Amino acid sequence: MKKLIWLLLILISTTPIMAQSLDESMGESDEVRETIMKLFDGMEAADGNVLRSVLDEGATFHTVRSSESGTELNETDMKNFIESVEESEPGSLIEEILYISVNVDGDLATAWMDYHFYQGVEFSHCGVNSMNLIRKNGEWKIFSIVDTRRTEGCLE
Repeated sequence: MKKLIWLLLILISTTPIMAQSLDESMGESDEVRETIMKLFDGMEAADGNVLRSVLDEGATFHTVRSSESGTELNETDMKNFIESVEESEPGSLIEEILYISVNVDGDLATAWMDYHFYQGVEFSHCGVNSMNLIRKNGEWKIFSIVDTRRTEGCLE
């Protein structure tokens, strides 16, 4: 009986701490999600300034592709990516996020998301994005994007 009482006391005394920690984590996760969604909003608006506002200096962009010759890792120059977005017609680059999972530890965050990509109303491809973010001066910045791209096995 004494063990049960002690267990209940420990549970009751640590619950507010665990709840506070969970609330902080949820708030940080929401901030990370907002940063990521701002990137996609900037793509859809063809606004390079929005992209620059959420990308860290030196951010990288890689694509993992499977081909007949094997798996390849291709790097896209971030400056070229931003310029191609700016040159696109507003509303023509639509990345629909189906699911997003965020993990935060201090000033580091990772996000994994399934997506469908459309050029205008036409489906282009699907895959996953993996992003790494760093918090600098209270703001989350994306420093790494890795995606996969495929046209088969996409849920529509």
